Amino acid sequence: MRLAWTALRGHGRSVAWTLVVLVCTCAALAEAPEPLRKIVVIGASVSDGFGVRLRTQQEDGRQPVVAVNVANLLQAAAREPGMQVVSHASSGYFSDPVRFARDSVRKTAQDAPTLVLAIDWMFWNAYGLRGKDSGRLQTCEDRLALLESACATLQPLADRGVPIVLGDLPDMQLAVEGGMLSQAMVPDADCLRRLNEQLRAWAGKYPNIALLDLAELVRKVLDKKPVRACNREWCEADLGPLLQRDRLHPTLNGTLAVVAAALEAADRGTGGAASKAFDLDPTTIRARIGTVAARGAAERDVANAAGRPAVR
Repeated sequence: MRLAWTALRGHGRSVAWTLVVLVCTCAALAEAPEPLRKIVVIGASVSDGFGVRLRTQQEDGRQPVVAVNVANLLQAAAREPGMQVVSHASSGYFSDPVRFARDSVRKTAQDAPTLVLAIDWMFWNAYGLRGKDSGRLQTCEDRLALLESACATLQPLADRGVPIVLGDLPDMQLAVEGGMLSQAMVPDADCLRRLNEQLRAWAGKYPNIALLDLAELVRKVLDKKPVRACNREWCEADLGPLLQRDRLHPTLNGTLAVVAAALEAADRGTGGAASKAFDLDPTTIRARIGTVAARGAAERDVANAAGRPAVR
């Protein structure tokens, strides 16, 4: 080390300072946040793609129908092939929200993500019939207690500083007419207001949590007004219905609108990197999903011909 410094002095102070600057620059780059590379999706049936199907077209004329969830859409929309999207979402979340909340956070922590999308993760911690300790949700206080429990479950992940997009609680009263929810599962207007106030107060403590205004998004969809997100307008007039007939779950294009809004919210915690990392053009995404489906079908055909299970 002394010989090296002596040599530097022999070449003048300017060379020495140049190397010092280079070393400092390299150190700063090493400490910079790594680019968006791994996204984990947690939540309930919307994130799990309940009822979302896409009919694909293969060269041999077959048209397999594939199920599509939020993680599938993100993977198909990723601009970089190295992007990894993992899903721990479940349509069974409603059956035991405390357990599903705990398990999804545990799995997510193990995955060490660079971004967490928890679009509908809170929904069944406010709606539904099952509360803390397997008790029945009967009063608004019961729902507030369940929401508080969910916040405590998410807190260790929030404390890590990872960017999290967390959806607030929309008014899904019309889903009762759609047959997916009973009236007993839906908080009344005053209770819903209190739940959202409690959620915002908790999330406001964490600069890495971006609240996604699902309440406003759902209002726009129900009023057939366009949802503007990621430099696009998502509206029924152009894309067809954004909600399924059950009035609770979005269609494929509706899910894309929700994903676009979530990525725009994620920009606040990723320096604008989230929305730039994806191409959300519906036609492109459908084509890419179709390509993946065709590849999977070809692999199954080869595996079946060889008498072995296909690699999944």
